[in-house]
Amino acid sequence: MAQLHYQNLDIRRPDILIKRAFYGLKPFYDFLSRTKKYMESDDAVKRLAWSKSQAQEGDEASSNDGVWVQLEEPRDRPNEPDSTFMDFLDENVREVYELPEPNPTEDARGVRRQMFSEGRKILIRDRDPQTLRLFLEREPKGSQLLLRPNTITLHRQMQALQALQNEPAPFHKPLLRIFEASDHAQWPSFGPKELDDWLVLTDAERPGTEEQRRFVELALATPDFMVLEGPPGSGKTTAICELILQLAREGKRVLLCASTHVAVDNVLERLMDERNPGRDLMIPVRIGDRSNVSEKARPWQFERFVKTERERILVQLRKQKALSESQKMLFEAVRHEPSSIERMVLDAANLVCGTTIGILQHPDIKSGNGSSAAVFDVLIVDEASKTTFQEFLVPALYAKRWVIVGDPKQLSPYVDDVGMAVNIEACLPDEELRNACIDVFKAGRGEGLKKRRVAAVSIDSDKAKLAYVYQSAERTAQVVDVSDSFGLFSADVVIGTTEELERFADDLPLDVATIRAPGDALDVVRRRANAWLKLNGRGREEIPEWSNEVAWRLSRSYEQRFSMGEGAEVAGRRQLSTGQKLRDQIDQLLPASKQAVQPEKVWGSVNQVRRVALPSILESLRYGFERGENEEVGSALTDGLPEGVIEDRHVLLSTQHRMHPDIAAFSHEHVYHKEALFTPPEMIQKRNWSYSYGPRSVWRDVRGGFDGRMNSNAKEAHEVLSALKHFDDWASKNPPEDGGPWTVAILTFYRGQEREVRKGLRKWSGQGGAIRHFSRSSTSTKRPYLDVELCTVDRFQGHEADLVIISIASARPTSFLESPNRLNVALTRARYQRIIVGDRHAMRRAHPSLLGLLASEKNWESKIVEDAHHEN
Repeated sequence: MAQLHYQNLDIRRPDILIKRAFYGLKPFYDFLSRTKKYMESDDAVKRLAWSKSQAQEGDEASSNDGVWVQLEEPRDRPNEPDSTFMDFLDENVREVYELPEPNPTEDARGVRRQMFSEGRKILIRDRDPQTLRLFLEREPKGSQLLLRPNTITLHRQMQALQALQNEPAPFHKPLLRIFEASDHAQWPSFGPKELDDWLVLTDAERPGTEEQRRFVELALATPDFMVLEGPPGSGKTTAICELILQLAREGKRVLLCASTHVAVDNVLERLMDERNPGRDLMIPVRIGDRSNVSEKARPWQFERFVKTERERILVQLRKQKALSESQKMLFEAVRHEPSSIERMVLDAANLVCGTTIGILQHPDIKSGNGSSAAVFDVLIVDEASKTTFQEFLVPALYAKRWVIVGDPKQLSPYVDDVGMAVNIEACLPDEELRNACIDVFKAGRGEGLKKRRVAAVSIDSDKAKLAYVYQSAERTAQVVDVSDSFGLFSADVVIGTTEELERFADDLPLDVATIRAPGDALDVVRRRANAWLKLNGRGREEIPEWSNEVAWRLSRSYEQRFSMGEGAEVAGRRQLSTGQKLRDQIDQLLPASKQAVQPEKVWGSVNQVRRVALPSILESLRYGFERGENEEVGSALTDGLPEGVIEDRHVLLSTQHRMHPDIAAFSHEHVYHKEALFTPPEMIQKRNWSYSYGPRSVWRDVRGGFDGRMNSNAKEAHEVLSALKHFDDWASKNPPEDGGPWTVAILTFYRGQEREVRKGLRKWSGQGGAIRHFSRSSTSTKRPYLDVELCTVDRFQGHEADLVIISIASARPTSFLESPNRLNVALTRARYQRIIVGDRHAMRRAHPSLLGLLASEKNWESKIVEDAHHEN
């Protein structure tokens, strides 16, 4: 059947194309399939704590219909990642489950079977992602909630891959072309469509407008792809709005998508602003749950739009004294058949907006009836640096042309470490060999540990014993049999049968930290290991898994791809970059050369996972995600679009209009290497104000106070509040000229620090139930003069504020903090003032990295001295 579809594409060699498409799409499908299989298991269950929450202003759900609950981190997992909260709040999730209390008469398997019983299910009736709250049909029992693994996103992506592979439509030919051999694919040439009448980009003298206009003219003319890159504040959203309006003029239908709701709503709000003279050209429809749509974009949310139009038509018809036959038919249809008004809205809409997966709730797409109404002339993907190829493909199948917009120097796609780990585990199926690799690595100081970390491992086969012996022979760990009493003194890994380890338990080293044994065996040794960990300031730890350790290093290593080289000379010694350290650690985690599985083969499989899971569609088309080990001939997806092709289809916006030049300077020089983020001279005047807090970019040097278990820093939180209070005193007397409030963003890298700062904000503002948004109001007018938003850096991409305060929290530079993309996002949010709070001395040790360079800038010195003098 697939061959018939390829024959209908009218190409010369459909047999070659179908083969290229199959092998090009297979790695993506296999990755998603393994992840989906795991996510459908009990091991993938996620849980959060909850507390009862009061209804807040703007809540539409009535307390008579249920109860609002606040989602919180479980006490035993105080640093639960943002992704867990977002999974609970996802619009596709319709229910949660009460966590069953442990029953001593049942084993773990029996309890598991009751996790998702009907009696424990609680329906979700509403949600508020901004405040991390759910509106449930009833109050839960117990202290925690469970989320049944949701695989709808994975399923949709797999469906999209299969559809392109097996049932491509003629307008999908450019999508398939990216899998063709680079030396065979024929990309048509084209020129820009020249425009004279501009609707948004009307000021030709404004710096950067020429680049924006060139993008629009090329995007209108492209027969396939168009790529727009631009640093923060460079006008990507403005260019998108102009393009959409020009397409509407041509009678084209546009599909606008992004990975996040915020990015989608930013464009829609700007497009439908009352000050936009072209807004009358648009009839937009926003697909997505009301709770995920911004307040300003909510009038165009599909269900609300349909309801509003239905009421409007009925009111107008009822005003008529005498209805014609056609008006009577319309009146009856609208009154008794809700689907009729839905059809009118969908047929009239020339812009449909939604997230890449949420767009599947569009009635025509959801029905799967193949209606031509579900096909759009152009798909625009905003913030495409956060969108993987497999995610992009879901909406891409419903378009004839594709416009990719983003910034590869900002955050990359969210990587689910669990999905990565599941696929990496398949790269080394032998569990005994996996255990040997991770135990020897951990015990052999593979992470640069200052103290020994001894492992006691129960082994019941000669094969497993040889795995440890071979692995240790090429690593820095000493593997000793438990019966070797003399060798135990220097042992890094102690091996033996369970019975032998129990018999010689008193002879084991006192610093045993890892116990690998079946069930609850070696209970005495386990209790001793927990005591040693506690004595060294560490809590109980899960048994390390090889796949997890490789997965997070692979993700962090990818985040370092734009870092500053491989290493540097520091105090006469060669110091490796974080990226190189991570790559070296991954090498150490691979099987040794004498093992039955060769390290090159395992790395080839791991690298395949990396190439599928990590790159965005933007980076894939610009630079490629590298060829597989058996791919002699590359494609546009592995090598990037050919040089001549990308020149016709790529525009870089180089001028920013957000930041004072002193704020933009660091990223301009060290992130964009003076090729972008230029600041026009007039921005100095536009960002002029009377607030005095030293230079526009200040580092408040706070040393000590880090709580490693909670990932928080009370001393930094105090300094953040001090800086905020200083600004509040000025802001209360100096309102902005536009009459609105000043905006402040407090950004943290860790949820633990976000929680620490929140405690102070609640006390300071008197808003005890606030989670993310706080405000200060004038005592005379009661109008807010200051809006404060507390957020992690990763969730704040796409936003900006007048004043941004960044809290680093950590006592040492970590690979997470050293991510150039993450740091660039943090540094480029402020319009008028940026304040960094953290241990500058500690961050200077992050050499060679962007963070280390930032902390080492000479001009910080005088500021710190001045601040210290001022405080004294």
